Formats: sequence, C-alpha cells, structure tokens
Amino acid sequence: MVTIEYARFKNVNRILWLRYITDVNLAHHCMKSLIGTNDERVKWWTMALPENMTLKKAPFYYLCGVEKGWNWPKNLHLAFIEKEGSVIEIDDDFIQCRIINAERVPITPDYIDYSLPHADEKAYNTCRNWWFANYLAKTAFKKKHSLVSPMLFEHEDGGCCDHDK
Repeated sequence: MVTIEYARFKNVNRILWLRYITDVNLAHHCMKSLIGTNDERVKWWTMALPENMTLKKAPFYYLCGVEKGWNWPKNLHLAFIEKEGSVIEIDDDFIQCRIINAERVPITPDYIDYSLPHADEKAYNTCRNWWFANYLAKTAFKKKHSLVSPMLFEHEDGGCCDHDK
C-alpha cells in the first residue's frame, strides 16, 4: 500500500492534484489525458499533504502542481507506481517528499506518438501530462489512443493548464 509519509511543496500552486490513473485519452492534453479520479484530500492551496497519507490502489499515480504564475518550468510533475519495499525520496526545487512502497516513473517526451492529430501542437507536445499519457498508451495500456472524453477538470476561464496562457 502506497503511503505519502510527507510532502511539502516549495512553490505556491494555482492548481494541485493527485490522480489515480486508470487509462489515458490522447485526444486531450493536461489532466484530461490521464483518465482516473483525483484524491479529494489534495487541495490546490495547500503547502503540504497530510502526513502518512495512504493512497487507494491504482495502476499509476500522478502528482501535479501548476505554479501560481503559470511559469511552466516551475510546475511539479511526479509519476509513480506501487512497488512494495521501495521508497521515493525527493528534495528538489518543487517538493520535499518521502513516499513509501512506491517507485518513480520517468516523464519524458520520448514516447510521443507524432501520428496523433494534435502532436504537432505546442499545447500537446510540451505538456508533461500528455508525455506521460503517451508513455502509458505505448507501454502499460498498449493502445494507440483512447477516444473517451470524460468531463474532468478545467480552470474557471476554460483552460486546463499553463499552455493555454
């Protein structure tokens, strides 16, 4: 069982979420590309998560923080899986955390499927959520893309991430 022993955020976030990922939708970028549910204990205004926070079972987890000034290099992106006995310890410019029974999964543009309709658009090919969704589509979920389009999350102004600004 994955437990976030502690997580302290070093930037003030405009948006902060932890998603339990069960599928992907490459027709969207940002959070909408990662199908699943968000942990309701994670609030955008918080500077720390509750100590010893036990997570629900999920194939993948994604913690994302969008910096308050929409400065995308300052955004937090942390993808991980459950792995009994492993520990993630991070102390970088974005977060100080320790997650028990978890292993970090790299987020890289190397898996982008450039045959997808939006792959040449900056909002997609620079979005780290979408990078990870492409990785999952090619590895864990073994499909080209999903056409599912759930109503998930948008800013009050209709955008869903810093690429829209």
